[in-house]
Amino acid sequence: MKNGLLGFLISRPKDIPSADYCGHWVVDKKHCHDAWLHWNATNRCNFNCLYCFSHDDPQKKSGELPKINIPELIRSLDEANKVFKIRFTGGGEPFLVPNIVEACLEITKKHYVGFNTNLICDNVKDFAEKIDPERVANINASLHIKELEKYNLVERFVSNYLLCERKGINIVASSVAYPPLADEAEKYRIFFKEKGIPVNFSFFQGSFNGKEYPRSYTEKEIEQFGLSRLWLKKNYEYQGICNAGFNAGIVDPDGSIHPCFSMTKETLGNIYDKIEFKKHLVICPVKRCSCQLKNIDPYIFKKALEENLTLPGKIMPFAAYFSRRIRNQLFKLRIFCRKLNFFKPK
Repeated sequence: MKNGLLGFLISRPKDIPSADYCGHWVVDKKHCHDAWLHWNATNRCNFNCLYCFSHDDPQKKSGELPKINIPELIRSLDEANKVFKIRFTGGGEPFLVPNIVEACLEITKKHYVGFNTNLICDNVKDFAEKIDPERVANINASLHIKELEKYNLVERFVSNYLLCERKGINIVASSVAYPPLADEAEKYRIFFKEKGIPVNFSFFQGSFNGKEYPRSYTEKEIEQFGLSRLWLKKNYEYQGICNAGFNAGIVDPDGSIHPCFSMTKETLGNIYDKIEFKKHLVICPVKRCSCQLKNIDPYIFKKALEENLTLPGKIMPFAAYFSRRIRNQLFKLRIFCRKLNFFKPK
């Protein structure tokens, strides 16, 4: 019963492969963690990409670069009594944090780290040389093609990528499928493949020429970028069961922890003080999910389901989920039958 229910809850369409690359994230191959934290360590960035959600934000150039309080961080992680996977990412470039390598050296003694990074900072080499690759869950190397060309940094990106790969780090290069790049997508894919770097394109989320993306992609653009509309459906998790806040959370530059990007009014403590996860799963409250925790880290989602199914008093999120799911399916069936004139409303 439990295996059947778990399989139903975390199942994916058969024509979506279980690959190392999930939409725009590299999937973690190491399954040894109990909890996952997505840490926006700084808003400062050395790029200013047109498609970035914080494009032209003053903090891009002048945002704080706070050092990580390593002793307090390690104490807090130890007191939580869990094995963490900490992904450094957010609105800025995490390798700009002055003591990021030193922090990772301490974190990886017991835990795991991952990165979303543009891979051009000088200390990337230091990281690759010093950090145990078995403790690096993954690196998503963000390939910002036009910015790299603008600042003549293509070769630095390639060099750092190949170094990480040689060191045994699980790494994938991904570029945003920004509509103006569509006609050049294949050219860049071939260029980087010849350098030894396979490139995946991820859905752009935002506005361009008065159109909202990703819903406005044309079939031609989908083909040019090598995207799949099936992955797009993963953004819509409204009323689905979610482990945000139960064993996963997002961390602000000041250390404050929240369940996810859509539930920032709720707090789960502070990464430098005390981490307080929720005691149960939640029903996703937003119609379009930007976290996609179920897909980013399916292992930790499955683990949350298993823990909730075996603990008394935690079945309510499942009851609410199935009730809403059945109601939605009945509504869709009624609309379908109405279109076929099987019956008409009185």
